[in-house]
Amino acid sequence: MTLCKTVLLFSLSFGLTNGAFAQVTKPAPSQQNLTSNKQMVDQAILAIRQDVQKINSKRLKREHYTYESAGCTEDGIVDYYFDEKAIVKIVESGSIGDGSWVNEYYYQSGKVIFCFQTIIGGPAIGKVTKTEYRFYVKDDSPLKTMEGAKTVKSDSKATEFIGTANRIFKAYASKDFAGALCN
Repeated sequence: MTLCKTVLLFSLSFGLTNGAFAQVTKPAPSQQNLTSNKQMVDQAILAIRQDVQKINSKRLKREHYTYESAGCTEDGIVDYYFDEKAIVKIVESGSIGDGSWVNEYYYQSGKVIFCFQTIIGGPAIGKVTKTEYRFYVKDDSPLKTMEGAKTVKSDSKATEFIGTANRIFKAYASKDFAGALCN
């Protein structure tokens, strides 16, 4: 009986010490999962580019509006573009002081998919600068943000732009463009 207890204790302690001293490793994130996620984002961006090209290649109906708002814009213009009865593109532009901008918003089934912003400005005497931003959007979240030709971190500017795209889309019904763009 004592021999059985000794063997049992020995095997239990051997098993426990092996377990206690065994090296514990956490699985690292799979490179394959990271790669497949990047591929999914790249495919979504490619699809957005194709949708934007398709929208720009179509003959669309345009509705033109102007607006002004002190401290916001002096010469505000909003053009809505329709494919049948659906808004597929909105171009909003304006100027204030020594700067001007053109914002293009693209939609699919009433949801923003892409935003393109061009800002031109500078001091009255001095170099004029031109800055371009691109925002690729899926489900109201930025997939990719670009400044010029380089990819930058999606931040509050991207979130703000997506919010503006949604407000200007909804402003078509009320025609309150200053309320949608200046607040």
